[in-house]
Amino acid sequence: MRWRRVFSGRADQVRAARLFAATLFAGTEREEDVAVVVAELASNAVRHSRSGTEGGWFGLEVTLQDLSCIAVTDLGGGCVPAIRSEQPGCEPRTNGRGLLVVSRLALSVGIHGSPQAGHTVWADMAVSGDPRASQAVPLAS
Repeated sequence: MRWRRVFSGRADQVRAARLFAATLFAGTEREEDVAVVVAELASNAVRHSRSGTEGGWFGLEVTLQDLSCIAVTDLGGGCVPAIRSEQPGCEPRTNGRGLLVVSRLALSVGIHGSPQAGHTVWADMAVSGDPRASQAVPLAS
């Protein structure tokens, strides 16, 4: 099943998106992981793109199946999202730990879009079987 929902680009709507997605995954034993992924992706949209400006919004798409997908679309205007490197000396300019956490919870993480048109950042997550059986795949463009 697939759900799509648009949220106002406000911090309080990050919590609403998180609860919405966690509810969809109720009973899968991945509710908390999904909540963390949605909170991080939505927070990034609100904090680092035009989604967080007056009249801004972010979109959430959730696909629930054995291999589920969580995707958040922003309005662009910021930098290209990147996963923080775990190598010393390769830290990003600001924070950057959130997408690293997402990459550890997901089987794969990716991005498409541009700062001008907006980005969609997605995470594929296993729902059946051992959710961490595979190593996470780095951010793909």
